[in-house]
Amino acid sequence: MNSTSRPFQTLPGDHRFFSLMAIISAATIVAGFANTYVPKVVTGAPALAPIIHLHAAVFTSWLALFVAQTTLVLSGRTAVHRRLGVAGVVLAGLMLGVGTATAIAVARQGHRGIPGVEFPTAEGFLLLNLGAIFVFATLVGAGAYFRRNAQAHKRLMLMATVGGLVGPGVSRLPFASGRPPVIGMLVLAFLFAGPVYDLVTRRRVHPAYLWGGLLALASIPPIVEQVSATAAWHSIASWLLR
Repeated sequence: MNSTSRPFQTLPGDHRFFSLMAIISAATIVAGFANTYVPKVVTGAPALAPIIHLHAAVFTSWLALFVAQTTLVLSGRTAVHRRLGVAGVVLAGLMLGVGTATAIAVARQGHRGIPGVEFPTAEGFLLLNLGAIFVFATLVGAGAYFRRNAQAHKRLMLMATVGGLVGPGVSRLPFASGRPPVIGMLVLAFLFAGPVYDLVTRRRVHPAYLWGGLLALASIPPIVEQVSATAAWHSIASWLLR
């Protein structure tokens, strides 16, 4: 039989790998945003809009749920995992709405990015943020659709988090902020962790990583910068920001 046609089967180390990746991803994202968000909350300068606090609460809830879900599978509590899956889909939908509203709000304030990931205009930063939440929501939606296909489901959920949320997190880490090469290497390390694990354990990569990876790579800053310079995007951005 052709090796590419063989179905993927769960291996003994799979649950540990996905649980560990969930923990590392969540810790990295929280650490990055804590580096910029917490000081502003503590000092009160500059004053943060309510949507920023809502964004922090909702997205942190997803990270906690993501870690909990992989931990439940690791411990064999798959029935609870499936029941919580409904809450995950609802939370992802809320993140799509809150993430979009937050991206528009910060763009209206004139924010062009953060050190190492800055755009000539606020419209470019808006597209980057919208692209990240689009990647996340699309891959979570695909993961929910393929929920009965465990091999595709868990890879799509992992790629949703690392493809949509890790980039904004690592770009805010103290040792990465303002250093595009470091940010790029960290993002790629997270994106390729799953495919590399597949190659080591199966000598092939699951299609979920291929499609999810292509979607995530299409939203990286260099590509977003090119798209954000087009007249079409400026027209859309003007409509969103009016």
